[in-house]
Amino acid sequence: MIPARVVADEREKASGVPEELSKLNVRVYFSRLSVADYVLSPEIAVERKAVRDLVSSVYDSRLFYQAARLSSSYAKPYLLVEGDSREVEKLVKNLKSYYGAIANVTLAYGLRVLFTANPTETAIAIAELLSHARAKPLTRMPAETPPKAKAIAVQQVYAVSSMPGVGRKLAERLLAKYGTPRRIMSLTAGELAMTPGIGWKRAEKIKEMLDSKYTKFEKGKDQMRLEE
Repeated sequence: MIPARVVADEREKASGVPEELSKLNVRVYFSRLSVADYVLSPEIAVERKAVRDLVSSVYDSRLFYQAARLSSSYAKPYLLVEGDSREVEKLVKNLKSYYGAIANVTLAYGLRVLFTANPTETAIAIAELLSHARAKPLTRMPAETPPKAKAIAVQQVYAVSSMPGVGRKLAERLLAKYGTPRRIMSLTAGELAMTPGIGWKRAEKIKEMLDSKYTKFEKGKDQMRLEE
């Protein structure tokens, strides 16, 4: 297995994070980075700040300049805050201004914020960002869990909403028009397509699911790993 790779700023050598990353089978390359402390991909970069440094950067405005440069250079910038968050109250003059600064950089510059307790946790967080760098959002929301209610109407909505591309609202619309799940599932693709919100593409997927012969589903390695 090829180790994951990350580019770290040379000044991070003494932080302990690169050493912890190597224990996680992440290969670290050092460079003098002008933006960010860790570059994970052309899109993803992480600025690591100890709690004390974060507070200091709020008061001398470094945080805002760094956030601006980070967001203009990378599509998915992260601010990783390392240390005991309870220290903040002892270090800041005004908690409202501190949290106002955090709100500013997250909303104005789109920074994603991670909190870790120590270098070991920081390394784990970075390693997980690397392993999920290509994660994609769900193409559709997962079906609702089977209803425990005995109400027939609830069960009918659940049955219809389990069809491809059909959510609860569309299931209710189909049931209102055709009356029963059996009637809906016996419709032709053309009849389904005429229902507002279905269309030909979705109708064809529904009919393909209903008419295809069942073959035993073999779980892929990725799915089995997620379920574990």
